[in-house]
Amino acid sequence: MLVEIKSPQIDAANKSSDTKLHPLRKNSLTTMITATITATVPEDNLYATLSKTFPNRFVTFKPRTSHLDRETMDASKNPLRGFFVLFWLAMAVYVIQTIVHNLESLGTIVDLSFFELFSKDAIVLALSDACMVGATFFDVILQKMIARGWIEWRYTGMAIQHLYQVTFLFSAAYWTYYRGWPWVQSGFFVLHTIAMLMKIHSYAYYNGDMSAFAHRLRVLRKEYSQLVGETKKSEDGDDEKEKIRQQRLSRLRAWIEEIENIIKSTSGNTSYPDNLTFANFLDYLLVPTLVYELEYPRTEKIRPRYVFEKALATLGIFFLLYMNTETYIIPVLPNSSGSFWRALLQMSIPFMVNYLLIFYIIFECICNVFAELTRFADRHFYDDWWNSTTFEEFARKWNRPVHHFLLRHVYQWSIDSYKLSRRDASLMTFLLSSLVHELVMIVVSKKIRMYMFLLQMFQLPLIWVGNLPAVKESRWLGNAFFWFSMMCGPPLLGILYCNEVFAL
Repeated sequence: MLVEIKSPQIDAANKSSDTKLHPLRKNSLTTMITATITATVPEDNLYATLSKTFPNRFVTFKPRTSHLDRETMDASKNPLRGFFVLFWLAMAVYVIQTIVHNLESLGTIVDLSFFELFSKDAIVLALSDACMVGATFFDVILQKMIARGWIEWRYTGMAIQHLYQVTFLFSAAYWTYYRGWPWVQSGFFVLHTIAMLMKIHSYAYYNGDMSAFAHRLRVLRKEYSQLVGETKKSEDGDDEKEKIRQQRLSRLRAWIEEIENIIKSTSGNTSYPDNLTFANFLDYLLVPTLVYELEYPRTEKIRPRYVFEKALATLGIFFLLYMNTETYIIPVLPNSSGSFWRALLQMSIPFMVNYLLIFYIIFECICNVFAELTRFADRHFYDDWWNSTTFEEFARKWNRPVHHFLLRHVYQWSIDSYKLSRRDASLMTFLLSSLVHELVMIVVSKKIRMYMFLLQMFQLPLIWVGNLPAVKESRWLGNAFFWFSMMCGPPLLGILYCNEVFAL
């Protein structure tokens, strides 16, 4: 019933046990480099030890565009772009119908009671969010101390980092309780905090691991210099000793070159520890990815018209979300004391519309705005998740930034550090994801109900159903089962939490 995280890169890496270091530096760094990198090892086994302890790196950034970007669809002459236009025309008609309904029933275009809810304590929320983001710069100071040798990454630096991350997360959660924020403010603040938490974790472990290579590089360079000095002073004329000395020098040069390649970016424009600057970290915070790299692919320039288009789309879709929530969801959910099945049926379409709009505003609008402003060229923020036939496929495709983080820092780290099987590492990744989702709902609802956790874990038997031969052989049937589950899940959560928590 359990599912393994699958990736072509993982499959290729698992087939090769003797991958060399130089090709690996073209990929991305996962979390664990074992202590043997900084330990003293026999000379003849040093290169082999580094090769084995340097982990497989699966996340590769390259220039790509997003699937639903208007320019991408036009350039590729997507045959479904007419349906894309139809969807937005339908949304426009949807808004007009809602406005007419509100004018007839309320005498106003839109009810502002929901606006009063999410605008409460807005200034304090903005200042709190700015302070939270500012607190992440502590990691730059910590990594600078590690790079200068004041602190060792293993295990002192790791302990400090984890203590900081726990404090960072639970301070934010406590602050939402202390301020008594409604669910909108609490949800935004805790979700942004978790996103920043993933960013600083990736930044710390990437650079912490790099510090181990930098330390080994200093040792090798020192040994190389000493051996060169001994060669110059040697006058014994022993050809055999000289031959051994030259072989050793040749191996040292090879090892030094390999490690120098690892701690440099692919293009060679930057290297560790030169990347440990506040400017580099700020750029990383703005780039729409949750995994750190020395360098990302960049576009040649910023397109102001493109930024304006996406910003305007963000405002328009936010208005759509507000209208849909205010008119078709809020009047029903807090007072859904009638028939459960009627409420579920009544909420299925409004929740699905909200789900699609939230997906589009985050991954197509906001992520692309930040990508354009930072000239980040890899716009592969999502894949064609709407064609998913199983929830396993959906989990890989619908949120690529989070998937990349979990793949590198949870899944692969579990395999490298705890020697878990791929199956057990997948279960651990899924369990952690479910717990984080539940934590968000605890902060939002101010109560522990575990509905989110249980529904997340319920995806495991759904994945098993999706992998049945009868379903797997018919992609239409699998996709229909997936969409039926998606139409039931979000409104079910809304009804459960509103009946237990938000109902007056």
